[in-house]
Amino acid sequence: MNAFRVLTLAAFVGRGCQLVAQATGAPGDRVEVLNADRWDFNKDVATGAQRLSGHVRFGQGGAVMACDSAWLFDDQRVNAFGHVNLRQGDTLQITGDKLQFSGKDHLARMEGNVVLSDPGMELTTEALTYDVRARRADYNSGAHITDRREGNTLSSMHGTYFAGNHAFVFSGNVRLEHPDRTILADTLQYSSSSGTAFFLGPTHILQGATTMYCEQGSYDTRTGFGRFTKAGRITSGAQELTGDSLHYNRSTGEGTGWGHVTVKDTVNRTVVHGNYGTHRQAQGNSMVTGRAELIMLAGADSLYLHGDTLFAQQDSSGHKHILARRNVRFFKPDLQGVCDTMTYNGRDSLITLRGQPFIWSKGNQLSGDTVFIRMHNGHAQKLTVDGAALMVEQADSSHFNQVAGTTLTGYFHGDQIRQIVAEGNSRTIYFAREKKDSTERITGVNRADCSRITVGLDSGKVSTVSFITQPDGTMYPLDKAPPEALLFENFLWNAAARPVDRGDIFRETSDEKLRPGQASGTPIR
Repeated sequence: MNAFRVLTLAAFVGRGCQLVAQATGAPGDRVEVLNADRWDFNKDVATGAQRLSGHVRFGQGGAVMACDSAWLFDDQRVNAFGHVNLRQGDTLQITGDKLQFSGKDHLARMEGNVVLSDPGMELTTEALTYDVRARRADYNSGAHITDRREGNTLSSMHGTYFAGNHAFVFSGNVRLEHPDRTILADTLQYSSSSGTAFFLGPTHILQGATTMYCEQGSYDTRTGFGRFTKAGRITSGAQELTGDSLHYNRSTGEGTGWGHVTVKDTVNRTVVHGNYGTHRQAQGNSMVTGRAELIMLAGADSLYLHGDTLFAQQDSSGHKHILARRNVRFFKPDLQGVCDTMTYNGRDSLITLRGQPFIWSKGNQLSGDTVFIRMHNGHAQKLTVDGAALMVEQADSSHFNQVAGTTLTGYFHGDQIRQIVAEGNSRTIYFAREKKDSTERITGVNRADCSRITVGLDSGKVSTVSFITQPDGTMYPLDKAPPEALLFENFLWNAAARPVDRGDIFRETSDEKLRPGQASGTPIR
């Protein structure tokens, strides 16, 4: 046959010979021919190429490759064509149009309509490289993966599949889709055996009305439980939860955060900070504790409030309701306050303070059983003190102007209290001043009772006092005034507790309660 001599497998079997490419490498590098209908060898070709055709099968290191035809070279390279199939173990199979295999490197390069399948999983691409020893497949021209057990489909530009533990590493436009969610990632690891995705770069998870983001973390696609350990963010409608570390439970719709936790509400213009927090999507409520801070946004005059624990609830109309408990302190440039419990009703923008509340505005201190502050566009509009109501203004280092009543109502203008109306057993103590030789001093005190008293204020100081319906008053020289004309029985001066700036709302305070007649601290401004 001139340059060719044709050998049949029957002839080799008759001589009991094993068909192996004549190699100079280690025995483990050799490619073993398992079957071929025809085998042609050209002794004049420098490479020593052998042509196999018809039901060709060859193997190496536990991997078996089959095809319609192949070239086998002395350096343990194989070029296979037509219905190429590579199997390893009992489960892994790769099919394609052609294969280049290096026995020396144990590497298979499959091209053309490539399909890699393992139980419950199928990967399709145009080309991939498979390392037989490492049981590792790599692709760099895009691939689509279907995880039939979990109902997930994945796609990316680059990826690696580790057959030993059924794990993927994806990069470049990674997209994991399921009827319940979509995950978009820069780099993602995925285990088809557990259904868990691990994120190693910027990642977005879209799940109904909830969007999650992180730059490192994991998400169990079976249970819907996510752990985000870098730049975590969970957004549901107008609510956003961030923190150093976040957990999300799909079944309960609950997000939990640790470290630098922030809960934002873009509709109600509130921000809450703390060290630990939770947000429940279904109920629309949140809780934050650990150096907790509520910010009610209003431009440069935002209100900053601290409480040991802050709770937020959103009603069916989307209005926010907030509860702050224990050691509540707030600061706003024009208004400060302390109390034990604070509530905010977003429907009517009403702040309610209970538990020995104190409010300061400019040089005035107000206190009582309960304080209500109505807000409008982030600014105080009206203030009501209900029960044992008292307003105090410091006249000098030891004397205090006072207005008392069952209720006190303060009206704001330009972020300052301009008028106070006292009703119900209304009383005043007001110290008269006399100026002599450029020196002003207190000379007397006016003690008056009336059913209704109106007090006008200018820049935080009492400017006018109007008595409505039959006032009963007495002016005393200062040195002859009886004790009851100097202080009311419910007098409390608590200037030391007044927050002086935003940072001061976190000041540790004593649990000791002030008693009537007690004064604490330096003059208020």
